Amino acid sequence: MKNADNISEFTIYRLSIYKRCLEQLEQEQFKTVSSKDFAARFGLNSAQVRKDLAYFGEFGIRGMGYPISTLKEQILTILGLAESSSGQKTWKAVLIGAGKIGTALLKYQHFAKYGFEIVAAFDADPESSEYARQPQATPVGTVIPLYPLDQLEQSIAEHSADMAILATSEENAQEVVDRVVATGIHGILNFVPVQLIVPSDVKVRTIDIIAELQCLTYHLHREAVAEAEEDRTTLSDTSPK
Repeated sequence: MKNADNISEFTIYRLSIYKRCLEQLEQEQFKTVSSKDFAARFGLNSAQVRKDLAYFGEFGIRGMGYPISTLKEQILTILGLAESSSGQKTWKAVLIGAGKIGTALLKYQHFAKYGFEIVAAFDADPESSEYARQPQATPVGTVIPLYPLDQLEQSIAEHSADMAILATSEENAQEVVDRVVATGIHGILNFVPVQLIVPSDVKVRTIDIIAELQCLTYHLHREAVAEAEEDRTTLSDTSPK
């Protein structure tokens, strides 16, 4: 594998997409696929697929393409999700902020399928939180425990959490993150629209819905401007000289 520091976040993100596409092909009983057919089937760029995979090794077979099952397992290994003799690796997460977004995540039933488990939740006011009013059992029949924030450090240690999911208020986000980082957690999924300050060895992924919508408005605005310019050009060309 090439130097991991040179591999972009976009490449890692696309690996997850490739894995999902490979799983679909596997379900349809395909054994191999070329980068060209793979890209055409799922609306991807074949050159980008080859470039992304080349960061991690040579996976294709000349004249045959990629063995689907093998490539999927290799991507799982790269993403830290491969099965071992003791079974699939499960990454444990704690969720902080049991409001509407936090509760929606706590009720999601398919984390285990992808190698993740929310082992505990926290809220500044657990008894009046959204989740406390409507807790829901996990697929194995247990209810995710909900703790007050003052038990954060102790509970993270007790549950051996690997990562944290942040869904607090904007005002409390940085303070909570500082406490999370102090426990030794190095991975944070952030649903709060703030720029968090963390040490260089802590990885934060932010899901900012407003920023994503603004990306869409940028493209829609460009299209509208281009169409307006085209209309003006057409009108100018058809006007009497």
